[in-house]
Amino acid sequence: MNIRVISISRQVGTAGEEVAQAVSNRLGFRYIDYQVIQDAAHDAGVSPETVSEAEHSPPLLTRLLEALARNPGMPAVGWADPTPIATSPLFTSSDYRRFVEQVIKATADKGDCVIVGHASQVILRSRFDTVRVLVTGSNAHRAGGIEQGLGVEEKDGLKFIEKTAPEGLDYYRRFYDTGWLTPCSYDLCISTDHLKPEQAAELVVRAAELR
Repeated sequence: MNIRVISISRQVGTAGEEVAQAVSNRLGFRYIDYQVIQDAAHDAGVSPETVSEAEHSPPLLTRLLEALARNPGMPAVGWADPTPIATSPLFTSSDYRRFVEQVIKATADKGDCVIVGHASQVILRSRFDTVRVLVTGSNAHRAGGIEQGLGVEEKDGLKFIEKTAPEGLDYYRRFYDTGWLTPCSYDLCISTDHLKPEQAAELVVRAAELR
């Protein structure tokens, strides 16, 4: 098998993490998820929470501070950064994204890993030793998964889906000028509406063995 990296993106409520863990166990590959954030935070010298926040659409104040960091002469009316920029190593969301990209590429270079999320399917798109997978599903099925996982009602699961979907789409547009759910970003798209995580993992493993 020539495949050394499996990139798995998943929509909330699809049991994507379980699929990724099952693939990791079957292939004997390292399972990489939150470790990406931890390593990027270590490289940037900030908290993991700071890097994690940069993977979401930043609030208005954050965007204003980032603009000021890039253009210190920009007028700021009604608000000010309490810490002088000249003495503060202020990184922007784009800076944190580059730290994450560096960690993902370094992790992939070591091989034998399953990387979950963090736009790894876009970052590693030029690698021939990588299978990029999207675990997806219908809103109704995903709401049921959220209902079981979080112990909420199905209607609340649907509200959670509606709330998080635009955030992910905006993130990919801002950083990569592409869509998160664009089929051509993946080698394999799997719906877990009628598949158990182990069954979906078997499809991923077979796809890896064909390369």
